[in-house]
Amino acid sequence: MPSIVFDHIVKKISNAKAAADALATHTKHKGITGSIREIALKQCIEPFLTQSYFCSSGIVIDSLGNSSDQIDVVVYDRRVVPPILVGDGIGYHPVESVKYIFEIKSRLTATQIKDANKKFRSMRRLVNFPSHQKDGPIKGDDLPVAVLFAFDSDIKGSEIERYIRICNSNDYACTVICVLGKGYWKLFEDGTWAGRARKDDDPKFLEFCLFITGFMNTLASKELNFRTFSPGSYVGNYPDTD
Repeated sequence: MPSIVFDHIVKKISNAKAAADALATHTKHKGITGSIREIALKQCIEPFLTQSYFCSSGIVIDSLGNSSDQIDVVVYDRRVVPPILVGDGIGYHPVESVKYIFEIKSRLTATQIKDANKKFRSMRRLVNFPSHQKDGPIKGDDLPVAVLFAFDSDIKGSEIERYIRICNSNDYACTVICVLGKGYWKLFEDGTWAGRARKDDDPKFLEFCLFITGFMNTLASKELNFRTFSPGSYVGNYPDTD
C-alpha cells in the first residue's frame, strides 16, 4: 500500500505535469515550452532538497577556466562555494558545489537524447576538486550526477535499450534516466544499467518516486560527508605585493 510520502511525491509530479502540459498547449515556441518544463521539474524536486541544497540553471565552471554548455537544472550546495547568479535562478556554478545536473525534455526522441548527451559531455571539460600532481596531470574527483529527465517519449519500446543503442560506444554521458510512463534507470561504475521499466499494473508515476528516493538518499549522504574547498582559487593566484 502506498505511503503518505509516496502519495505526496505522486501529487507533486502529477500536478506539475498537468500544469506544464496545459501551458505548453498555448505556445509553439520551443524555448518557452522548455522553460515551462524546467520550472515544473524544479517545483517537483525542490521540496525534497536537504537544507544545504538549492536549484538553479546556467553554466558549470571550474577553477581552471573551463565551462560547460548551458544546463537546464543545477542542484548545488552553497556550503562549498556560492554561485555567481546573473539573474533569477540563473548563473555560473563552481563544479565543486554541484551535485546534480538535469537535462529536461518535453517528449524524448533520439535527437533529444543526442542533444542531452552533448550537454552532459561538455561537463568533461571540467576538473572537480583539482589536485595538482608533481610533474604530472591535474586530477579531479567524480563529476556531478547527470540526469536525463523527460515528461513523455515518442516510442512504445524500451527506453533504456534505445539509449544504449544510441550510445553504441558504451560512452554513456548521463548516469540517471527517468522518463515518465517509461521507467527509471541508474548507471553503475561497471558500465551496466539497473532500474525498472514501467509495468501496466505499477502505480502511476512510480518511476519518479524511485528517482526521488535515490535523489534524497544521495543528498542526505552528502550532507553528512561534507568536503571543504578553497573558493579563492576561482579568483586567481597573484604574487604578494609590497
